[in-house]
Amino acid sequence: MRSIVIPLLFALMLAGGPAPAHAQSESQGVIATVNDQPITAFDISQRLKLMEILGQGSTGGNSRKAALNNLIDEVIKISEAKKYSVAATDLQIDKQLDRMAQGLKTNTAGLKQKLEKQGVAVSSLRQFIAAQIGFNRILTGKYAVKAEVKPAEIDAKMVEIEKTAGKRMNEIMNDPRMKAVTVFSIQPIDLPFDVGGDAMNPQLVQARAMEAAQFLTRYKGCKSAKAAAEGIFNVKIGKIIEADASKIPKQLRAALDKAGPGKAIGPARTKKGIQLIGFCDVRKITPPKPKFEMPSRQQIEMLLTNEKYSGAEEKVMKELRLAAYIEYKDASAQP
Repeated sequence: MRSIVIPLLFALMLAGGPAPAHAQSESQGVIATVNDQPITAFDISQRLKLMEILGQGSTGGNSRKAALNNLIDEVIKISEAKKYSVAATDLQIDKQLDRMAQGLKTNTAGLKQKLEKQGVAVSSLRQFIAAQIGFNRILTGKYAVKAEVKPAEIDAKMVEIEKTAGKRMNEIMNDPRMKAVTVFSIQPIDLPFDVGGDAMNPQLVQARAMEAAQFLTRYKGCKSAKAAAEGIFNVKIGKIIEADASKIPKQLRAALDKAGPGKAIGPARTKKGIQLIGFCDVRKITPPKPKFEMPSRQQIEMLLTNEKYSGAEEKVMKELRLAAYIEYKDASAQP
């Protein structure tokens, strides 16, 4: 029986990287029916996410149509498997899920959590597996499709994957977004003039400037801001701002560099009062390096086996699609 393989990108996508937002509420509108079985907008949304995880994302801008075609084929495969009494059982699907989970060094519950973090319901993957198991049996049984993978082919594929992965890793590491970023933590501190007071009054301005100078002598870092403001009327301590050092105005950057972390710069006159800027700290942030783990020889053998079946599968599916009754409820979904 033909083995099922989940492409290498499946493991890479689930192993790390930022997780996308959880699935949002989707329209349940029917987009198409296959032999009277509906395919909804939500089904397509789920399949788009699963295709991305499986490394099957469309690059031609018609990703929704690709997902719909994927689901149409799947409905036909499952229907044919039932017709010839070779449909996958829940136990067989569970075993395949367990093998996949083991490949990711987790269990089925852990795999489910990983999928949910990517916004994919495990039921979508179960349906995908069911279609593959059933249709594989049809190909090997009714159509007598066979595929043999030689050790030399596995060796060649491993070399290819290593080269491709090495090139991709170099591209990622040379991406400007992977470079370390210097971040300044700064805190605005305002001493506003009295409400209704005369901001042009030199005595008022001087009084607030003197209070600002008093604050500066007490200031020992952002954690000390409240203590430094004790006894000074109406000091507004702002939230700490994380600023990319490369985007800070040159004059302000120079003043911060000269003062150093734990100090405050100013005072500066504004329309509403006197302002200081506290310099909390400076640090470098380096994005985490992506991880890559070579697949096993068994995984590569399964991958090559699937590739050899793909031609026969495409031919059979073309015939089955012609025989199926497919109705598009949404005109934009038509091929």
